[in-house]
Amino acid sequence: MSKKHRKRPISDKAINSVPALIPGSTDCVGVDGELSANTKLSWLSRKPGIFVLIFFLGYLAIGISAYKDYGISWDEPTHREIASVTTKYLASFLKPGFQFKEFAGTPPLAEYPTKQYGVVFDLPMYVADVLLGYDGSMREAYYMRHLCTFLLFYVSVFFFYLIVRDRFKSRALGLTGCSFLILSPRIFAESFYGKDIVFLSLFIIAIYFFIRYLDRRTAVNAVLFALATALVVDQRITGVFIPALAVFITGIDAIKTNRTSGHLYRSLAPLVVYLVSFIVFMILFWPYLWENPLRNFIDAFRYMNRFPITYDVLYLGKFIKSTEVPWHYIPVWILITTPVTYSFLFLAGFIRTIRGIIGSGFGLFSNDVERQDFLCLLLFFTPLAAVTYLNSALYDGWRHMYFIYVPFLLIAMTGLAWVLRLIEEAWPGHKLYAAFCLAAVILLSLSVTSYKMIRFHPFQNTYFNALAGNNAGEKYELDYWGLSFRQGLEYIVKNDKRPVIVLLANVIAPLKNNAVLLDKQDLDRLRLANINTAYSSLAAIPQTDYFLTNYRWHPQTYQPANEVYSISVDNQKIMSVFKLR
Repeated sequence: MSKKHRKRPISDKAINSVPALIPGSTDCVGVDGELSANTKLSWLSRKPGIFVLIFFLGYLAIGISAYKDYGISWDEPTHREIASVTTKYLASFLKPGFQFKEFAGTPPLAEYPTKQYGVVFDLPMYVADVLLGYDGSMREAYYMRHLCTFLLFYVSVFFFYLIVRDRFKSRALGLTGCSFLILSPRIFAESFYGKDIVFLSLFIIAIYFFIRYLDRRTAVNAVLFALATALVVDQRITGVFIPALAVFITGIDAIKTNRTSGHLYRSLAPLVVYLVSFIVFMILFWPYLWENPLRNFIDAFRYMNRFPITYDVLYLGKFIKSTEVPWHYIPVWILITTPVTYSFLFLAGFIRTIRGIIGSGFGLFSNDVERQDFLCLLLFFTPLAAVTYLNSALYDGWRHMYFIYVPFLLIAMTGLAWVLRLIEEAWPGHKLYAAFCLAAVILLSLSVTSYKMIRFHPFQNTYFNALAGNNAGEKYELDYWGLSFRQGLEYIVKNDKRPVIVLLANVIAPLKNNAVLLDKQDLDRLRLANINTAYSSLAAIPQTDYFLTNYRWHPQTYQPANEVYSISVDNQKIMSVFKLR
């Protein structure tokens, strides 16, 4: 059951009242990060919700105008195929004898090599393709997938707003947190096509219901939390640590409160409802588990832990195996691909939260607000510790761990509230001025990030901050999704009118993926060179008109070469088209 926050004397463990980040808001950061109405301007206090509406309508307009700008990422056709296999299984399970033309070459689910993948997002996308008649028009099918990926992320951003608003009792800080999330270049780009952003989006929604469940442990909240958790796990089994944290925190609460049998029952009953509901929902929305839930769940977990394919990973200027990445791989990637201001605020929030935990002693937290901050630490560090301990395969930057960016930003918001308090203490009696100063710094940071995102569009996924140093492409992977092949192909068909054009690329999968976005008459002119031999130079490649490269696994320049088209992002080349004949 929820408890009334205990107000304590002002100390290092509490965040004193300081102005809201956006002056003029009726919100002010108060004790323990709560907000109080100390500053009022009638123009905002009358209808503060109008700014929230404008913010989200504006973001929706941006997303709808941009979703067709991105190429097809490496894994998207694979996930459509997984959904096709699962749909065939569902059809045979629910309606034996059902026939569909695309099922002719589709293997049974039991024989499919990646049958362990969750399909909670891919399956509805595939069914929508079929119902809308897109199965014969792959360009429209992928555009729809990109739009739906964005819309799911859009919904999750609103849930993120609710988390921050409720934590600080401030619409202003809620919108600030959303701005941090949206104006994260890599997250923004991948919110249109990335399967990792689908997981991140569901993770945000689950965190919202997790916090709601902890504050008000009713049967309804337990079931809603269970449903949200099941969707996370059914998208990627990594999310299974959420129920473990729910059990852990419930146990702490039970120990901290009255230990009578009646109170213990009231504490544990909602947890039982949650766990039972979670198991039911997880099995229901993951067809692979239907035949043998326990065995297949264990199989999926082992598959996730020991991914059967090993990749070469460019990290700190050297190629290493994806199964041998060092412990600092993820922290370094976060540090060099996140706007520096966010990382600074995360550090401040981490220090603030640790001080609160130390001050609470063995209790770890003293009230609901501190418990939420403690939860954010667990949500961030538990997955990091797990992938390090299990030596999980990691590659393509830190995309597999994008979901921990959510608690990262929530901790950063705690840091922002703490910095506000420290500035107010440094300038007592000048709360409004202090808020203006910090708001100016934040707005400057967001403006710089926004400018870079506009300049890099649609390749925000290759963003690095200043901490990556010069020539980041020589030290880290750039366009590992192969999105830039779209622009390379579009250049070729626009400028070469020959009836047949023979192509070759450093990697073939993204070349094929992005070719489906071309007009049919242009696609019909393209041929893939039938070459299986490695050549020492481009000039030695026979019977090929163009060579395309996104420099993956080959960050060096190509010599000699007749480069006719290239794409550079922040002075780093991510795509080149070489004309061979």
